[in-house]
Amino acid sequence: MKYNLWCGEYDGKLKLSKDFAKSFAKAKNPSPVPEEAFEEAKEKVKNYYEVLRRVAIEVTERKVERELRREDRYVIMLVKALDELNEAINLLEEKYRDLVEVKTSEISEEFEERIRGLKELRRRIEKEIDEVMGKIAPNLTEILGAKIAARLLERAGSMEKLAILPASTIQIIGAEKSLFKALTRIRKGKKAKIPKHGIIFQHPFIRSLPKRKRGKMARFMAGKLAIAAKLDYFSGELKEELAEEVRRKYEELARA
Repeated sequence: MKYNLWCGEYDGKLKLSKDFAKSFAKAKNPSPVPEEAFEEAKEKVKNYYEVLRRVAIEVTERKVERELRREDRYVIMLVKALDELNEAINLLEEKYRDLVEVKTSEISEEFEERIRGLKELRRRIEKEIDEVMGKIAPNLTEILGAKIAARLLERAGSMEKLAILPASTIQIIGAEKSLFKALTRIRKGKKAKIPKHGIIFQHPFIRSLPKRKRGKMARFMAGKLAIAAKLDYFSGELKEELAEEVRRKYEELARA
């Protein structure tokens, strides 16, 4: 009988794999592996336990990376679906108001029922975004909240891309059109205002400050978001002090 070990195949004699990570992933057997198979593996694989540990970590990291890529694409699709759903709700509500101004009928009642159904779907999508973002981007979510963090991810394109963006780019994500127009005017020798913030302006810590302080808050927050994105992508470990530092900076600017 042939057995699959993390380091190769055993059928009375061990044949070492050329790719330990691949054989590790296939190491499943319908019955217990004979003890002599392990003994031979320990003899043939130099530094057996050290290599096993390294391979296990490598395989786990690959699985986490694949899962992360799947989940961040899922969030991006949810954000796009949410935008389209909001447009549909707004359009139906407008048509519904037009209908009931003329006459209340079965058709207008059906419109109302469909709108309620779409709003319930919107609530479920928002809840799903909250849950997934809390899992794949705990630090970004802690600082921005799931909805704004998800929009930042959607504009960046992936967690990987977001993790390598500099703070200056994160600061103006979502304001690309305004930036392009401003730079075009400047190249023509005209005056123009460079945008100081993009999507992150939706956060109350920026939006609620006086205009003269928003740029400073946006720069500080973007710096922490750049760190948060790297932590989320490369380790997934929540560092609560990042969000706390952002809050303290906001309070400092609000008092000044």
